[in-house]
Amino acid sequence: MTRIHTPEYIQKFRQTIQDTYGYEMYMDFLVVPSLTSKPTLSYLPFINYTDRTSDSIEDLQELAKESNYLIRTLNPQYTSYKDNDPVTMRLAIESNKSEDLMMLLKSRCRNKVRKSHKNYNYTLREGSECIEDFYTIVSQTYYRHGTPMLKKELFYNMQKNLQDDIIFFVVYDENNRPAAAMSTCIDGKLACCPWGGVEESYTKKFAGYFLYFEIIKRVTQKFDIEVFDFGRSPYNGPTYKFKSQFGATPIKIDLIKPHAEDIYNKYSLASNIWKKLPRFFVDRLGPNLTKYLADL
Repeated sequence: MTRIHTPEYIQKFRQTIQDTYGYEMYMDFLVVPSLTSKPTLSYLPFINYTDRTSDSIEDLQELAKESNYLIRTLNPQYTSYKDNDPVTMRLAIESNKSEDLMMLLKSRCRNKVRKSHKNYNYTLREGSECIEDFYTIVSQTYYRHGTPMLKKELFYNMQKNLQDDIIFFVVYDENNRPAAAMSTCIDGKLACCPWGGVEESYTKKFAGYFLYFEIIKRVTQKFDIEVFDFGRSPYNGPTYKFKSQFGATPIKIDLIKPHAEDIYNKYSLASNIWKKLPRFFVDRLGPNLTKYLADL
C-alpha cells in the first residue's frame, strides 16, 4: 500500500506538463510562475504524489533552499489523521476475480453497485476517443467544487506521452449521454485515478458506483495491479467518505513547503467565489489560470 510512482513515470509526467504549460526546469523542479508572488519550484505540479516519500527529500530541499518550493510526497508513517489532511485513498488488490473484488466493498456499496447495473442501462467505454466527453464531465465536476479546470491539451499530451499507460473511461446512459468519467494511469503494479467526476443529474442514479467498480474490474483484469489508488481527498470529507465505501483506506499526502499550510482552508474563499462565477467565464479563464496555481 506504500507503493509510490516510479522515476520513469515521473519523467513522462514531467514532460507532459512541460509540453502543455511550457514550464522551465530548475534541476529536478519545474518553475511555476505566480500572478501575485515569486515563482514556486514544484516537484511536481498537478500530481498527487511523486517518486519520493517524505523521509527521502533532503536532496530536493537542499536544491530548493532559499526559494519558494513545493514537494509532493507520500507519508506512509503518518497515522494521526486530522480533518482536511490531504490523503490518497487506496485499495489493496489480492485477486482480480469479480466476486472477490465485490467483497472488498462495504455492504451498502455493494448494493448500490448492483442497483447501478440492474436499474440503469449504463455502458463503459474507454480510449482516446473518450477524451472530449471525459473533459466535459470533469470540467462540470471541478466547477461544482470551485476549482479551475486544467487545460484540455494536458489530457491529449498525457495520451501521447503515456500511451497505453493511461486510459480515459466514460460511462454512458442508454441514450448515449455521458454520465461519469475517470482517467486511470498505470505505473507498474500501481493504478491511480487522478481525475474524474459524475454529471450532477446522475449522482443519485449510482453512475459513480458503476464507474468505479467497472474500472477496478477492467484495470485489475488487464494489468498486474497490487494497489488501486482512488486519488486525493480531504480526510473525512465527502469524497473521502465516498471512496471509503469501496474498501479504500487513507495514506497521507505531504505537500512540503518552507512554511506549512492547510491548502483546503487556504483556498476556501476563492473556491466559494469560483462556484458563483458564470460558467462561460470560468471555462475560458480556468485552464489558463491553472498555469499559475502550484497548489492545484
